[in-house]
Amino acid sequence: MKDEQTNNKEAGPAVDPRVDLAVERTMYALDRTQLAWVRTVLGFITGGIAIDKGVSALHQARLLSGEAWVKNGHFAGLLLTSVGTAMMALVTVFYIIRMWQLATKLEKRNKLIYPGAIISVFMCIVGALSIYSLTFTW
Repeated sequence: MKDEQTNNKEAGPAVDPRVDLAVERTMYALDRTQLAWVRTVLGFITGGIAIDKGVSALHQARLLSGEAWVKNGHFAGLLLTSVGTAMMALVTVFYIIRMWQLATKLEKRNKLIYPGAIISVFMCIVGALSIYSLTFTW
């Protein structure tokens, strides 16, 4: 009997496996949410580019007739692309922080970078390149 008690003390406190499963479910839900953000921001960036390029011909015609309100017609597209990229950067930071917190709950910090973080950083780069492309037209 005494040997069993010492073995239990060496093994540490009993951990409920339901806690680990709940943490893993939360991590998977966080991954799905992050990928939904990536999809939404991709739509913002694509919409911003489409607005910028699609309205440029109409804007040139309005400039010639004198009906344009502003001299620069791609403000809306640039704004939409900038807002999408800023949202992606902010959400990515919160995602990485939350995943790190959940990994500590499991008491095993992964040395690997999470795939959602890689895709999110890639989308931030795409957004920054799109902003640069819209700002400095060729």
